[in-house]
Amino acid sequence: MRVRVKSVWSTIAVALATAGAVGMAVMPPASGASKYSGNQGLTWAQVAKLPDWQGIWQLDWEHNLSLLGGMSPEDDLTPKAKASYTSFLAKQKFGEDVQPETANCLPPGMPQIMTQPYPVEFLFNPGKVVILVEAYEQERTIYTDGRPHPAASALTPTFQGNSIGHWEGDTLVVDTVGVLTDVGPGPHTGSGMASGVSHDAAMHIIERIRKIDADHMQITRTIIDPKVLVKPWTVTLPYVREKGDLLEYVCEEGNRDSATANGRPGERLGGP
Repeated sequence: MRVRVKSVWSTIAVALATAGAVGMAVMPPASGASKYSGNQGLTWAQVAKLPDWQGIWQLDWEHNLSLLGGMSPEDDLTPKAKASYTSFLAKQKFGEDVQPETANCLPPGMPQIMTQPYPVEFLFNPGKVVILVEAYEQERTIYTDGRPHPAASALTPTFQGNSIGHWEGDTLVVDTVGVLTDVGPGPHTGSGMASGVSHDAAMHIIERIRKIDADHMQITRTIIDPKVLVKPWTVTLPYVREKGDLLEYVCEEGNRDSATANGRPGERLGGP
């Protein structure tokens, strides 16, 4: 069942943002589809022969209750990152840092945008795969035409980063860099690696996306961030196919369910 009430979302999203279970081994970064053999979907005729998992999917948290257990990379954090995370948890006990900047309508960045309690839609096109995310009406473009990532001097960090990919049989391997680091006044603003865990500007994300059967998809995600993690953090996320269409998601900047500078729930009341 889709949840579209913003105040309910604020509670569920924090729990889902760190969802995952131990998954596959770390894969080498994708460096461009041109280096890989096989069908890369460079023409409409090739797209028609790719594994057919276009459509709408949602994180299958209903049948995977562990996704609500608040799993995070806390056991793999560097000492500095661990101290920051411990401080985050301590502040939450006093009512601070419980309301991220998503309450102020800033979208979650990668990787948290892929673990929202809202569906996503995959669209195949020659040379790219587009992921439409209902939450905050975000979009990810994964270029599969063989291009590399832009040079560091030309790469502008964004919430969802720069993604390139290639096909390995029935699996789409996605390589993402250039994800915007935490923004806003609080230590956890919705652009972190997980709830209460910030990431470095050099964070590197590798996703392996494949359809298990007609109604189930699996995304195995590895995050490499040596300044935050002592080793790569890998999780496997289950998704289930959804019927229907994406709905419009509107977050008003002047909404009452906001976050204060200390990450406390706040209300914005206008008037004289």
